[in-house]
Amino acid sequence: MEQITTDVLVIGSGLAGLLSALEAYRTGLRVLILGKFAIGMGTNTSLANGAFTASNSHFPPEDHLQATLNSGKNLNHCGLVTTLIKKGPKAIEKLKDYGAPLREKGMGYITERPEKSSQLPGVLLIKPLVERLKNSSVTLLPGLIIFDLIVEEGEIRGAFGFSKDGKPFLIQSRSVVLCTGGAGAIYRRNDNQKSILGDGYALALRAGLPLFDLEFVQFYPFVLGEPRLSSFLLYPPYPKEVRFFSEKGENLIEKFNLQDDLNRAIVVRRDHLSLDLYKVTQNGDAFFDLTQVPKEKWDDYPLNFLKKSKFPFCERAFLVSPAVHFFMGGVEINEKGATSIPGLFAAGEVVWGIHGANRLGGNALTECAVFGILSGQSAAEYAVEKEREQKPFHLFSEDLMKKWERKMRSYLRKKRGTFDRPIDLFRDLKDLAWRYAGPVREEETLREGLDRLVSIEKRVDRIYPATLKDLFKKRELENGILLLKAILNGSLLRTESRGSFFRQDFPDQDDTNWLKNTCYQLEKGELEITHRLLKR
Repeated sequence: MEQITTDVLVIGSGLAGLLSALEAYRTGLRVLILGKFAIGMGTNTSLANGAFTASNSHFPPEDHLQATLNSGKNLNHCGLVTTLIKKGPKAIEKLKDYGAPLREKGMGYITERPEKSSQLPGVLLIKPLVERLKNSSVTLLPGLIIFDLIVEEGEIRGAFGFSKDGKPFLIQSRSVVLCTGGAGAIYRRNDNQKSILGDGYALALRAGLPLFDLEFVQFYPFVLGEPRLSSFLLYPPYPKEVRFFSEKGENLIEKFNLQDDLNRAIVVRRDHLSLDLYKVTQNGDAFFDLTQVPKEKWDDYPLNFLKKSKFPFCERAFLVSPAVHFFMGGVEINEKGATSIPGLFAAGEVVWGIHGANRLGGNALTECAVFGILSGQSAAEYAVEKEREQKPFHLFSEDLMKKWERKMRSYLRKKRGTFDRPIDLFRDLKDLAWRYAGPVREEETLREGLDRLVSIEKRVDRIYPATLKDLFKKRELENGILLLKAILNGSLLRTESRGSFFRQDFPDQDDTNWLKNTCYQLEKGELEITHRLLKR
């Protein structure tokens, strides 16, 4: 088992992780950043449209604040929202200093693309950050999958995981920043990277942290639904010539009152739009039609991105339907990015509190920028303070090493098990998530989903991995089951509808009884759910 010692460990390499690593590095400490794939790739940032919502010369901070709270339906953590609003513009300036090609537009800033470029803005955004890291003394460790956070005597001590070739790693660090993203890919219909499976949520729960509001999952309405094509998100701006209709011929732009500004609706009304479209698709297909768009417009983004596909988007209408886009729930942090475990910090989609019941479009990247910077700075400060305390900091003790060697062997043990293949069970889990924890929920189907989840969990318990691929898949299944168990149970308890969360049997928002956050915690391996009055 390979041992690594560092001062600051950053788990995850999307925008939040990259900025955390860069900020920690500025202090002169040893910094290690790792990811499941190449650093920066395999992250949702690399798929992003590159838009940041933040105050600028014609979008004042008070408007940003009000829009964020309106989207969140009063479940936001106001301290974190205030930090986001206040520090957003400075974070944008820092990104520019790092080489990100940002310019002011509308309700914030956008990532500028070279003329006629069809490259995704998210790739252009992270490229200069990755180059900075590669040209620094920061250690980059791609292809590493973290299985556990190491917490000893109430403090973070590092992490344990495996490389893609099966080599076990024990990483000791004075501080750790969790930037693992959300969990969209546990759903059959999603627009996330396939690796976004809720790893960070499971790591946090098993380390003893509570999670909040996991039942709030955002769905994006316009996601490609064509068979045999990946379900990628159809980015705005949408040309005025677009047609949007049901298989019965209904004009859905008129039906959903989108005539004034479809592009604004996708930012501020995506929860209603997703729900309306989902209901339509339960009784037939829905189509986008770009055949009336003039030829010259196909040279501009995002249409030129569609043009690269083998599918003839410019020649025929195509299927669209909602898909999972973003998780509002997650780890609780303070305004400096610190969790309740000393030495553990978090940033990005894995964090709860900023978005409330539904995220305002453009706030995801702003959140990553603001709290990625803050958590990196805070993790570095914590590591420096620990160094000043002159606490012993060397390779793990013999007892601790033996403990994690036993843990390693337990993951790798091979016994006679089931004929179920992890990949087949994962398909079943994704189908269950979409069917029972999708855009529309109700008591009967939630209970049915929980019953079916018990069956999948028993089958997963009987899997003994025969290959490294099976080992990783089993861990992802365990994480997904834990998360989905939380979502289904939390959805069952919340007897109202709010923001992105819709209960068909409780269709109204209930401020009298439900101005509270849902708290999820593992107690002796069992999931416990309580509710907490709003933290202001």
